[in-house]
Formats: sequence, structure tokens, C-alpha cells
Amino acid sequence: MEDLTRAVEVFMSILFIGMGMSYLFRPDVWREFLSHLESKGTAGSLTAAALSLVTGSFIVAFHNVWGGIPTILTVFGWVGLAKGAVFAVFPELTRKRFATAQRMGNGLWRTAGALWVAVGVLVLQYALRG
Repeated sequence: MEDLTRAVEVFMSILFIGMGMSYLFRPDVWREFLSHLESKGTAGSLTAAALSLVTGSFIVAFHNVWGGIPTILTVFGWVGLAKGAVFAVFPELTRKRFATAQRMGNGLWRTAGALWVAVGVLVLQYALRG
């Protein structure tokens, strides 16, 4: 089980770092992506909900660790799972979030990206030490 937990930590860390770098260097592309999803109406909302549900479910199912640095990843999983479930049941909330995110300036996107990278690096360092 420890190997699986470590594998999830490495996998998700790489994902967090990649997404964070994308937020840092290409916030314009993310706004365009959200605009595209919003233009698809409920289908776009359900796409976003599904992405959160899949990611959150993966973490919750294979990384339910409640101690030390790995707890950060577990919390992200539960939050993603809850967010995905809410957005799947109430797609209008997702569309409101799309609109808000599209209005965010580059600085906020980059701040979010820096946080994603920091969490990814922190969890990755922990996973690779063991």
C-alpha cells in the first residue's frame, strides 16, 4: 500500500507542477479554455465537474492519508471530489465560476499557478525522500 500511496503522490505532484506552470506562463490560454467551456452551456459545466470528480476520486480512493505533508494532497482530493459533485448537480454554479475566472487578471492566475507549483514540489520532495 505504501508504494501505491507514494505513486499517487508523485503522479499528482507532477500534475500540480505542470498545471501550475501553465497557469504561471499562459493564463490567457486558461481564460480562453474557460470561455470555450462556458459557451458549451451545461455540457461545458459537466466537463469541468467530471474533471474534478475524476481527480478527486483518484486521490480519495488511493491516497487517504491524514498525517504530515501528504495530508495536503488528501485535502485537495476531498475538496476536488466535493467541488465536482456540487458542480455536477448544480451546473449553473460552474458557469458562474467560469465567468469569475475569466475576469481574473494575470496576476491572480499566476499566484494560483505559483501555489500549485509549490504544493506539487513540496509533496514531490516528500514522496521522493521515502
